[in-house]
Amino acid sequence: MKLRRMLPVLSGFLVAGLLAAALVPLLWLPGDHSADHIEEQRLIGATYMTMNNPFYQELDARLQAAVEARGDRLLTRDAVMDQDRQNEEIADLLDLGVSALLINPVDWEGVSAGVQMAADAGVPVIVIDAPVKDESLVASTILSDNYQAGVQCAQHLLSVRDSANILLLEHVTARSGADRIQGFVDTLQGHEGFAIVGAGSSDGQIENAMPVMEQLLDEHPEANVVMALNDPSALGALAAIEGAGLQGQFLVYGVDGSPEGKVLVADGLMTATSAQMLSQMAETAVDQAYLAMEGGTPEKEIVLPVTLLTQGNVAAYGTGGWQ
Repeated sequence: MKLRRMLPVLSGFLVAGLLAAALVPLLWLPGDHSADHIEEQRLIGATYMTMNNPFYQELDARLQAAVEARGDRLLTRDAVMDQDRQNEEIADLLDLGVSALLINPVDWEGVSAGVQMAADAGVPVIVIDAPVKDESLVASTILSDNYQAGVQCAQHLLSVRDSANILLLEHVTARSGADRIQGFVDTLQGHEGFAIVGAGSSDGQIENAMPVMEQLLDEHPEANVVMALNDPSALGALAAIEGAGLQGQFLVYGVDGSPEGKVLVADGLMTATSAQMLSQMAETAVDQAYLAMEGGTPEKEIVLPVTLLTQGNVAAYGTGGWQ
């Protein structure tokens, strides 16, 4: 009985074995080009300031899908907020023979050494999300309108409050974050009753933002608004505000339009987030990379629009994904 029950299984193995034996010679037929296809694959390198951020995780996934759809491979590296490490990653990717580099810099000045290596090697660099200081070394820079994101948040604040005591959560070494805060501050200038009472650096990380916000709340009990450079920092601020029992007393602004941020905006816990067009950013970056690899002339700078999402309009954009 046991043998009879095993017969279908043994037959299955036998058939599989025969099929495998029959297919092996086919793999080596002169007309088969699978090995050639692998050899012809181009490698594209990508390095991000951190992968500990849902924005960059999603951006990388979309870049990878776009590159693989063209038959090539994306090699991803995480600089974990260390510019020296990112420069080493750039060197390693160049040694692996990448045909182009997609870079999201940790430090817009410190990345110059890595970008210079790529320029010396004749490998085009596409900068994504945050610019580098020496733009002459890169083929193309694809950014959100970061300054306008800060402007949008400030304009909303001016429309809903007559005065405010404001805390800032910054990331000064990333030009994108600095531009967002600058747009916010510039828009408030000249409006009496709106004061920046404190600021701290979160490096755009939720785990950094929470303790920084806790300290700012202790130092500035009069504060009632926080402007965070991105959604993870805004989430960290919200956690600190809740821990201090101040929920409902604060307006909280962020930038990204992350799914988590949009849910909090819809629920009235976060005031607004200026949404980046992540899908368009990924598609544009890959298009410019291939244009450069194929001898074309990429656009030097492409600035993508941002959209302020509030409780009044966020449902129209959906809360289940990125824009």
